[in-house]
Amino acid sequence: MEMPKLQPFAIKTKKFSFYSKLCRLLFRKRQWQLIADWHYVLPNQRTIIIPKGFVFDGSSYPAIVWWLFSPTGLLLIPVILHDFCFQYNYLWAVQGNQAFKFKQGNGFFKWSALIRQVGIQRNELRFIDYFTWLMGVCFGWINWLSFQRREKQELVPDGLIIKHK
Repeated sequence: MEMPKLQPFAIKTKKFSFYSKLCRLLFRKRQWQLIADWHYVLPNQRTIIIPKGFVFDGSSYPAIVWWLFSPTGLLLIPVILHDFCFQYNYLWAVQGNQAFKFKQGNGFFKWSALIRQVGIQRNELRFIDYFTWLMGVCFGWINWLSFQRREKQELVPDGLIIKHK
């Protein structure tokens, strides 16, 4: 599996007071952007694409999880998928030279279960993946609701024919 190509965004601290800088250090999340389409094979062998331009920060994972496990460390792959699913409520799937919206409208609990499966497949650390899943189910619904209310600009994979089902 090829790792995603990411570009970090700077956390701005210049020209801020000491206390503002300290708050940013402790509470501001770094954002990352995919700079190329990223293909991933799910546990069911379905190939999906997260389009370039997608910006994420792992914020829909509860903060308690970050204190134990960095969202850009061991959990990077599940975090990218999690944030995309939470923002758009579908994944782009690939079939030949076509892409289509996979599991559109799947919902909070089904996406959470899929992300847990991806974590177990990638990391083979069931305890950690079940712990992050449990924290996500207990506390992630707040982010889910806020993501579902936001207006989103749809991102489309490059070089594929978009198939509407």
